[in-house]
Amino acid sequence: PEPTLAADHEHTLQAGELISAITLPLSTAARASAYLKLRDRASFQFALLSLAVVLETDEGKVSHARLAAGGVGTRPWRLRASEAALLGQPAGPGTWQAAVAASTQGAQALPGNAFKLELLQRCVAHELARHMGDVS
Repeated sequence: PEPTLAADHEHTLQAGELISAITLPLSTAARASAYLKLRDRASFQFALLSLAVVLETDEGKVSHARLAAGGVGTRPWRLRASEAALLGQPAGPGTWQAAVAASTQGAQALPGNAFKLELLQRCVAHELARHMGDVS
């Protein structure tokens, strides 16, 4: 059975356990993927925000979409509402705008980090536009 998390835990690791590797299956979707990391200064600094996007189109429509953000909350956050706004829709600016608008659905800003919601929307817009070659 799947372990459940207590309210004060964000993982199921036991004392002394360590993640030493993550294996991802090969996917044709990985050909159209991107990762963006925004940080204040140094290259090794913790990300203000990170975004992973996997997007495939078929005959001008979005056939596969996966988006996940880091640095917005205490653990990576899957942008399921953005994915739903993309799937089956024409690949283009109108669809991208709908996905951007949906990217912060369910988010709750806290004092000192509200700027990250706008930052998230800008990053989603950037990466989706880049997929279509609209941004260098």
